[in-house]
Amino acid sequence: MFARLKEMLSTDERRIAPRVEPVGDCFVELDGHRYALKNWSLTGLFFGPCDQVVPKQKIYLRLCVKDDVVNIDFPVEAVVARVQPDGMVGAFFYSMNPGLKKQIIKYFTHQRELAGDEN
Repeated sequence: MFARLKEMLSTDERRIAPRVEPVGDCFVELDGHRYALKNWSLTGLFFGPCDQVVPKQKIYLRLCVKDDVVNIDFPVEAVVARVQPDGMVGAFFYSMNPGLKKQIIKYFTHQRELAGDEN
């Protein structure tokens, strides 16, 4: 299933899974603090600004993405890949429950359909 979606999302970009800027009510919650979800993909997310984390740290987040198609509100484990000087955090998903994977696939499939790329 991920292989097909990866193929669908392929672009000239070098990354495995292209980033998508979320629309609607979207945020990441870490230790009771909400941070803006700037973009995300099948493999990770970019949020902040946040000064609570360091690279290589495993973090436990609440991921909330709500729009007209999905209502994702799940706990997610991630590993911090980088923290930029402005506090923006890039992290990759470490572990997530299968229900969340299905919701994420639904979200990104819908985004590709909106973009007119239904192949």
